Amino acid sequence: MNLNLKIKSLSFRQLKKIRLDYPQCDYWFDYEQISFFRELAGVRNIVELRGLLRGSVFRKNNKRDENKIISFKINGGIVKGAFTGDRCVGIILAGNCCLFPRLRNFNVFPPDFKSVFIGCIRVIPEYKDMGVDKRLLIEVEKELIMEKVEAIESIGRRMDDDLDEDEYEKSPFIPFKFLINNGFYLKKNDPAYPLLRLDLKNIAFDPVGDKVPVGKVALERDTGGPFLVVKDRRDK
Repeated sequence: MNLNLKIKSLSFRQLKKIRLDYPQCDYWFDYEQISFFRELAGVRNIVELRGLLRGSVFRKNNKRDENKIISFKINGGIVKGAFTGDRCVGIILAGNCCLFPRLRNFNVFPPDFKSVFIGCIRVIPEYKDMGVDKRLLIEVEKELIMEKVEAIESIGRRMDDDLDEDEYEKSPFIPFKFLINNGFYLKKNDPAYPLLRLDLKNIAFDPVGDKVPVGKVALERDTGGPFLVVKDRRDK
């Protein structure tokens, strides 16, 4: 199937319409209340303290909002959809890790508070294995590169003997293999839910949106070629 796919940020009106198609993404916003003082005891620096305070405000406001993804977007989260015509066939959620309250339940917590966390990439079943999830990820990467964000992190889900393939596909987590195949590397290991990271400073994009290492397009820096290039800081 030849997809005429467009990736765009979702409006509040669109989010209200598509929420029921992607219920797995709400997973990150359904959480058990954690004592603020217990969380405060684990803070190691000013960046984590800011994240804790921002997350506390978000959780308080989030509880009053029936549509959690809309509340997520209001508080600075990135929500993009993949469209064929007027139909949204995929969605991705990204933002500061403080906007994903359930992160605190995982052994690999905390992630890098300076990075952007990818919490959810979902594609409707009939568009699986067509590269929609990759296109969504690439569009978020491009936006973050332009904003000079240094890295993306995400929790991957490993396949194991206790989880059948159907359950694995319906899981709210991004498959570990998908993240590895798209340039992420293992940052904190866990048998089921490892934390992975993608350093954006070493990525460039060719005209059709495929990722290539910065080193392969070094000449484009001087010739003004068609690549979106992010200069490796080690070159300074």
